[in-house]
Amino acid sequence: MMYIKKLVILILISLTLLASGCEEIMNFKQSSKSLQEPSTEFYILGPDGTAKNYPTDYVLGENGTVIVGIINHEQKPVNYTMEIRLEDTPLPLPDDRKNIYIRNNETWKKAVTITPPFEGTNMSLQFLLYNNDKKEMLENISVPYRDLHLWINVTTQNLSKNTSTPITAI
Repeated sequence: MMYIKKLVILILISLTLLASGCEEIMNFKQSSKSLQEPSTEFYILGPDGTAKNYPTDYVLGENGTVIVGIINHEQKPVNYTMEIRLEDTPLPLPDDRKNIYIRNNETWKKAVTITPPFEGTNMSLQFLLYNNDKKEMLENISVPYRDLHLWINVTTQNLSKNTSTPITAI
């Protein structure tokens, strides 16, 4: 009888230690998730969904499409504002492409059509993303939270079929 009591006590102690070890592992996993620095991924893909073949040669009056992606890792839902500018001239965007709400750890990925309104070569096409909770100002100008650039050419006639250019993030 004494042997059974000791065995039961040992089993209870072992189970208690095992349970506290599992709890520590769970607490560690949860705390390591909360230790990740809040961030947002912002990227552009070509119309085929890959990180190449961006439309870079346009004919005035015609358009091209890119896919814009945003992944929220801010550890809370965020309201973003996206702007697209050609040589600092704002281009029109539908409201659902301009004002974007994304829950934590969710992805927003949509096709965006670009129609350049004027001619030029090696022009900066900027994709600007603002986190409405983290608006930063510099001399009364809003500083984008994330930004991407493509370099494009716009002509009155189609002189080239080259549609690829590298993307640069600043």
